[in-house]
Order: sequence, then structure tokens, then C-alpha cells
Amino acid sequence: MKFKSEKDVFVEALATASRVVGRTSGATQGILLALTGNQLSVTGTDLDTTARVSLDVIGHEDGAVVVPARLLVDAVRLLDAGAVTVESKDDKVEVKLGKANYSLRTYALVDFPKLPQVPAAAAQLAALDFIEGLSQVVRASSNDDARPLLTGVLFTNEGGTVRMVATDSYRLAVRDLMSSQKLPTDDDLLIPSRALSELQRAASNLPVDSTIGVAVSDAEVTFVAGNTSISTRLIDGNYPDYRPLIPPNYPNQLRVGKDTFLSSLKRMKVLAKDPTSSVRLTMNDRSIDITTQSADQGVVVDSVDADYNGEEITIAFNPSYLMEGVEAVPGDEVILEMTDASRAAMLHGVEDTNFRYLLMPVRVQ
Repeated sequence: MKFKSEKDVFVEALATASRVVGRTSGATQGILLALTGNQLSVTGTDLDTTARVSLDVIGHEDGAVVVPARLLVDAVRLLDAGAVTVESKDDKVEVKLGKANYSLRTYALVDFPKLPQVPAAAAQLAALDFIEGLSQVVRASSNDDARPLLTGVLFTNEGGTVRMVATDSYRLAVRDLMSSQKLPTDDDLLIPSRALSELQRAASNLPVDSTIGVAVSDAEVTFVAGNTSISTRLIDGNYPDYRPLIPPNYPNQLRVGKDTFLSSLKRMKVLAKDPTSSVRLTMNDRSIDITTQSADQGVVVDSVDADYNGEEITIAFNPSYLMEGVEAVPGDEVILEMTDASRAAMLHGVEDTNFRYLLMPVRVQ
């Protein structure tokens, strides 16, 4: 195998594939480079998630080779700008640009997993809307592998569109995509958040009018974004019923400028860095008083102009979870709706209610 590729394009493809390679020993720690004509396929997998990137290159000799992922990415990234030449020779691969020449050992090609072809997309989702939705909901999923159902995002056809739901049991994010979009199956899909985060990266530079293809087969889902495909096994199990958690209405409503609110919360984070920290919000007619304190470091007090309609309430939240919810709300203003200081509050936009972020308060003395 021998080909030439622009270094920047090649290293970007390698980085995408390397982020999903296996963590155990063996060929899944490698990246498969497969050349046919002037098309290079760059593939990484951990057997649960697979990333493939297709590149136009100058091909000289067809073939395939598996190269240690971390080694190859680091080697190519440190090369100067220009056209890099990659050539396999016996059990090594040579990577050349200018006077720099790496000779790297490879894995046996037969040890790399046999992967199915990328299936044809059975549905298309508007890329800009979809990626924005992922950025809003993935943050609410859990990182706790002991609760595998909560490490994914639920996808379902609902109300004439696609709904995405994620929760870690402390907060719940729900996003409805634009109308008239549909998954290629009537079954609910529970998709690992890690794979969706990689999809966000891969699709971040797509033109605004692009679409992302979706295919579902054999307990696996594949997304195709431009020249990149991300395939991942679905999480097996029934997602918790989140609907009863969302009240039909709230008696208390706060309306506040998003940037002003975030700036104040960032000031709170100077002291509220401990995972058990909290920020208190006290609602007034025309403002919110925001406070936090640390027994070892002191107290922060701030006040933010806002419109409030409801009973006098002091409610406390985990500052990181609150900030992430406010950041995800679209628009210049945020609506915070509450029942009382002990029940979940709801964040959403003023006019756009396609995104809702439910957040449990914390108890404070």
C-alpha cells in the first residue's frame, strides 16, 4: 500500500478514528488504513463503536495495514505542513514528509476485526438541528457504567418528529427536533452518549444545509455525516419513563437574561468547586439574589435583574448542573419555572420550548 495525502486532512481523519479504538491490547488498538484507487478508508473500533472516515488521496498501490493508533496520530500531527507519503513494507509502515521519516511496526491485518459495510441511510436528519440537539441533551447523560441505561440518549418518534432524552437521575434533558423528521424505525433507540459525542465532533464542520443519514440494523445504529460514519451498538434495556417527572404547569416563573445569569453563576463557581457545593437563588419581584458559601474559603453574594411572578422561594441547585442547563437553553433569555424548593424546576427558552431541562434542587440547611 502506498499513497499521498495532505497532512492536515489525514491527521483529522486519524484523530476521529483514534478516539474510538480499543483500550485493551491487540489490533483494536490500531487504525486500519485501507486503500482502493484514490480512496482511503481510515477505521477505528473498540467492537462497540466504529468510526470510519473516507478520504480522497493520491493512490499508488492498493492495500491495507493496521497501525498503532496513538503512535500514528502523534507521528503525523508533529510533521510539517504538506503532502505526507505513507507506504507499507512487510511488517512496518513508513510515514514521510520532507526530511522526516517514521518507520512504525504494524499489527497483523488478520487480527483486526472483520467489520460489516456501512449500511445505506434509511432516513435523513437536518444536520444543524440534530447536532444542536445533541449538544443540549448529551450533557445530561450519566458517566456511571454501573447504570448503563442512563449512559445513553433515548431516541424516539414522537409528535411528528424525533425526540431525544437523557438523564443522570439529577437532571433530565428533552429535545424535540424540527417537525417532519423521523427515525427509520418505530422502535425506541437507546444510543451510547460516547458515540454521539464523536458524531458531534465529526459533524461540527458540515455546511448548514447538510443532512445526516441514519440506518438501523441488528441492534446497531449508523450515522453518516459527510465523509464520516459512526456505528455503535444500541444499549439493551427499557429506558425509565420520564414523562411523569414533567409537571403540566408551574405556579412560579422567573425570566432572566441568559448571559447575565451565567456570568453570576461563574462568579459563584470561584468558591463552589466541590461536587457537594450548591448555589442558592432567592426570588424577588425584579431580581434574583444568588449566594454560595464555603466553610473554608468564604462567601459569594450577587444579585441579577430579572422578572419574577410567583411566591417567595429560596431554592438551591448544584452549580455545574444549573450552568450546563442555562448554557443549553436557546435565545437571549431563560425561563426558570418552579413548584417549590423541594421539587424539580424546569429551564427552557422564552419562545422555543423544543428544549426542556429539568433539574432537581439540593437540600441545604
